[in-house]
Amino acid sequence: MTYSKKELRQAYIARLQQLDLNTRLSEEKRLVSMLFNQPEWMSAKTIGLTLSQSFEIDTAPILLHARHEGRTVVVPRTLPKRQMEFVEINEETNFDESSFGILEPHDGRVYAPDEIDLMVVPGVAFTKEGQRLGFGGGYYDRYLSKYHGKTIALALPTQLADAGEWTPDEHDLALDRVLTLPEC
Repeated sequence: MTYSKKELRQAYIARLQQLDLNTRLSEEKRLVSMLFNQPEWMSAKTIGLTLSQSFEIDTAPILLHARHEGRTVVVPRTLPKRQMEFVEINEETNFDESSFGILEPHDGRVYAPDEIDLMVVPGVAFTKEGQRLGFGGGYYDRYLSKYHGKTIALALPTQLADAGEWTPDEHDLALDRVLTLPEC
């Protein structure tokens, strides 16, 4: 039986929401530690991140670590026509809540796609081959079509999908790497 992307999205979000909190925190901590040891992270001066929602991997520790290491952190701000731009955040940044209920920087320097070294891309589910099931708005696919830096995603075990679980659309771009926990 084949499921639509919308049905798969709902199922994966439900799985994330039902994950045991202690298990989730332990898995997130291990994944984030793995990220900090990746060559893409070590060489990046400017990192694109999202401000996570409750069911997503918590990006606050990533953001704090990057800032502690002196890296520039940029986060998305949505624009009309399902577009977005990435804006630098720091201690003085003011935020507005978007129509999606996500905090976005009100002001700050906008970075062009070629000024971002590494993009940590969010999603609902991922394959080990780099396919991503996003949130359905197409914002990241549109942005990534103009972005040529490194892309990486963090996938909890419950977010790992089998290749072929959904058929990528022609505008869906594969990520350079999906970090997952080693299988025991």
